[in-house]
Amino acid sequence: GAQATVYALEGAIANAGNVVQCLRDNFGLIRSAPEIEEVAGSVPDTGGVIFVPALSGLYAPYWRDDARGTILGMTQFTTKAHICRAALQGVCWMTREVLEAMDKDSHEPLELLAVDGGMSRN
Repeated sequence: GAQATVYALEGAIANAGNVVQCLRDNFGLIRSAPEIEEVAGSVPDTGGVIFVPALSGLYAPYWRDDARGTILGMTQFTTKAHICRAALQGVCWMTREVLEAMDKDSHEPLELLAVDGGMSRN
């Protein structure tokens, strides 16, 4: 018989794991990717630092390939821990924006979220 049509939504978050790689390889703030969890967790908040992880543009829901990554709000008291925490928080905010766009577009509540990659172990 006829089966019901099932749809899946996919949200492209291009800059997640490579944000951690950038902090490790380009800036030397951490020695290994798993270390970011300990470093970021050593401070209670970002200290006002905002990290926009648009390292290769912004994918869903903005689709702006001309966007660039940004670190804002640093002071003389900013530490690598604040930057690491802000970077993780930035990825979380991007994920939230994709989930909110999915909810708005589908008019259905999200029932299942599947994630992969190294950051999903953090």
